[in-house]
Amino acid sequence: MKVIKTTVIALALVFSGVKAYNHAFAPEKLINTALTENLIRKTAAVDKLEYDFAQASIREDYHTELKQLARTIIAESYVLSLRGHADSIGSYVANWKLSDKRALAVKDYLITQGVAPSRIVTTPYGSTLPIATNQTPEGRQRNRRVEIKLRKIN
Repeated sequence: MKVIKTTVIALALVFSGVKAYNHAFAPEKLINTALTENLIRKTAAVDKLEYDFAQASIREDYHTELKQLARTIIAESYVLSLRGHADSIGSYVANWKLSDKRALAVKDYLITQGVAPSRIVTTPYGSTLPIATNQTPEGRQRNRRVEIKLRKIN
C-alpha cells in the first residue's frame, strides 16, 4: 500500500512539473566506491550542507569546502549525486520543490567552479527521508540538507 501511495504522489509531482529525476546523467562506467567519506575528509569538503528554514541559498561558510570539492571532482574524475531534502514543515509539494531548488543551487555553484554539468545529477526527496525528528528545531535543521555522494569514473 505504501509503495502505491508513493508512486501516485511521485507521478502527481512529475505531472505538476516537479523534476524528480535527471535524464542527462548517463556516464558509461561508474565504479561504486566507499571512498566518499575518505575523499571528503581528504579534501576538507562537506558531505552534507544544511539550510535555513524555507531557503535554498548556500550558506557562505560552505563556499571554501565546495570550491575544494569542485577541484577534486575535476582533478580526480568523479561524478556526483546531489540529494536535496527538506523538513516536514509545509506541504509535501512545496517541500519537494524546495529540496529540488537546494540541490540545483549546489549544482549551479559547482558548475561556476568548473565542474561539467554532465558530472552532476540532482534528486529531490522533499521531506520523505528525514535523518532526525521533525518535532524539534534541531531535528528540523538537520533535515534541511543536500547530501553529496561521489563516484569515481573508470
